[in-house]
Amino acid sequence: MKLTPLSKGLLSLIVLAGLGSVGWNLYKNKAAAPAEAVDAATVPAGTPAPVAVADVPPAPVASPAAQQSGFNSYRSIIEKGVVRVSVQSPAKPFFALENGAPKGFNVDFMKLLFAQSEFTKQHPKIVLDTDHIVDTYPAVPEQLTKNDSRGNPVVDIAIDGLTFADGDQPGVVYTVPYVSDFGYSLITAANSSVRGVSDLAGKKVGVLQGDPDARAYAQQNFRGAQIVELSDASTNGERDWIKRAIQSGQVDALIYDYPFGVAEIAGTDLVFAVAKLPQSDVRYKIGVRKGDAELLQNLNTAISKVKQSPEYLDLLRKYFISNNLGRVASANGNETVYVVKPGDTLSIIATRLLGNKARYAEIEARNNLPNPDLIQVGQKLVIPKG
Repeated sequence: MKLTPLSKGLLSLIVLAGLGSVGWNLYKNKAAAPAEAVDAATVPAGTPAPVAVADVPPAPVASPAAQQSGFNSYRSIIEKGVVRVSVQSPAKPFFALENGAPKGFNVDFMKLLFAQSEFTKQHPKIVLDTDHIVDTYPAVPEQLTKNDSRGNPVVDIAIDGLTFADGDQPGVVYTVPYVSDFGYSLITAANSSVRGVSDLAGKKVGVLQGDPDARAYAQQNFRGAQIVELSDASTNGERDWIKRAIQSGQVDALIYDYPFGVAEIAGTDLVFAVAKLPQSDVRYKIGVRKGDAELLQNLNTAISKVKQSPEYLDLLRKYFISNNLGRVASANGNETVYVVKPGDTLSIIATRLLGNKARYAEIEARNNLPNPDLIQVGQKLVIPKG
């Protein structure tokens, strides 16, 4: 059909009206819909930035604590082949730097520990990063709670003969003991009138500051003594705090973990008047963050394996036999003298000579021994009467 000029005009008006309606509806729907992400690569240069229809709150940023909660120290160790260790230095015989190289019982123990199959799944050798050094005992586990600028932990484990219990420091828990069967020792000057616990009434007895277990033991067992807390901070790089405290008269005696005391008093005129005080039980553990359950489990398994090895016994004898043990009284009455033979243990000796392996503790105390494993072939022991 041929359209007249009037019909053409009316038709044009109808089409324009329809297009306007469609455009208006599209505009309304676009405004109401959520904003779509824009690929910057598809936007021509110089295009004005879109104007937001409404203010949208920014996405929350994770706090350092939240970021740390997802950090898995065990996975980090086995994947990177490095374990970051919080240590105290100097803390002989456990740790010290000699010509810049880390040395001591803890270093040798960790080499055995991280050579176990629990840690060598991806790297045949785990590197010990011990550059995280502090100067005091309480500061060692505290490093487990510190983060770097990215919110990640600065260390994986803390090791320093730690005797704290789970929760003593918020967020820190501990492994099974990697050193045990030692106790607190009583350290005095060689010429001191203090020879044992019975001599401590009215005396000043030093304990390590920041060690609640040692203070509790002293308060419970030395009721007539004055307890003095002492800092173990080094002076001029030397660990001489025990020597200074006793020789200056600040204290008359000091109770301290025997294993640490070995190096502390070596070469001095101080002695272990009692190498292992009654009812004292020192157990050293490794600290980890509470959330590192996988690391804790694998450490516990590896520690148990190492402690059953002959290499572990060699380490005990290498580091913890002292030349500063107080003199043992000669045998008298019904007591006898026994010479240690190859393969002997105190339990074997107690069974053979006293009829009960549990009596090894009597032999240990009578001979001022710090640990039942620290006997040597040819050593003479006084055996209590049967």
